[in-house]
Amino acid sequence: MRARLHAAMCSAAVLILSGGGVAQTSYPAKPIRIVIGTPAGGGSEISARLIGQLFNQAWGQPFIVEPRPGASGNIAAELVAKAPPDGYTLYVCYGTHTVNPSIYARAGYDPIKDFTPISLIVTQYNALVVHPSIPVKTVKEFVALAKSYPGKMSYSSSGNGAPNHLGMELFKMAAKIDIVHIPYKGAAPSRIDFLGGHVHTMFDVLRTALPYHEAGRSRILAVGSLKRSALAPEIPTVDESGYKDIEVKGWHALIGPAGMPAALVNQIQSEIARGLLAPAMKEKLFKEGIDVVASTPGELDTFMRADFVRWRNVVQAARIRAD
Repeated sequence: MRARLHAAMCSAAVLILSGGGVAQTSYPAKPIRIVIGTPAGGGSEISARLIGQLFNQAWGQPFIVEPRPGASGNIAAELVAKAPPDGYTLYVCYGTHTVNPSIYARAGYDPIKDFTPISLIVTQYNALVVHPSIPVKTVKEFVALAKSYPGKMSYSSSGNGAPNHLGMELFKMAAKIDIVHIPYKGAAPSRIDFLGGHVHTMFDVLRTALPYHEAGRSRILAVGSLKRSALAPEIPTVDESGYKDIEVKGWHALIGPAGMPAALVNQIQSEIARGLLAPAMKEKLFKEGIDVVASTPGELDTFMRADFVRWRNVVQAARIRAD
């Protein structure tokens, strides 16, 4: 899956970038460092390299993707927060960026005050799935079953504070059900145990879940979005199943240290929008279940503030703490 995604993004980048020339600007005058908070090979690296390719083609400067994994992104975030706000150290952050300060006693950064928002890059929705051994076909049937066995059913996640962890906790509160959380160190091991029947349910990336659903190895009950996905328009949303405002999605955004000049931010964001919103790029990424956003800095600021408050409330209500 990762290899297909990487190939799709790279081939799309070639299509878009082949027609562009190198812009002559005072920025950048040296290589750009793009920090990620996960190990090499994951979605953060793919997004970072895609953005770096756009920059390289536009400005003729190389880019360096620098993995700084650990503490769910805290290490990378703190490093970028302390960097000079000159545009040469940027950060492709993901969902835990706005969550960590609520679950770690000392996250080492403020997700809003310590950073300059540049652009929300992409989002990817999750789906509520159950193991085929579970005798339900709808969200309401699942809720009824869970209420019949409080504390007996379990769900997997890719770790404390991950989107699929908090999304399930939000759903649990809305549905008033008690399901035990089994955290894993990453999406792959959590999915393997779910498919093996060791846990009953989870929120998984829709594009990843579809082949298992079609093969009968899992059953998708609903998509964690407010409107149906074009990838699977026949599958209802959690929202229309009666549990309102349940959105469960992963996202990547580009941010920098606090204090970056507005003109520099706008220059970087304009290049991201030019490349990502081109039809060929959007089509390639859509086939992998990825929604291109390429937001403005102001839109990203609004998004992160709302995300921080939303998940802080869930963390407090569910009494979630870091491992």
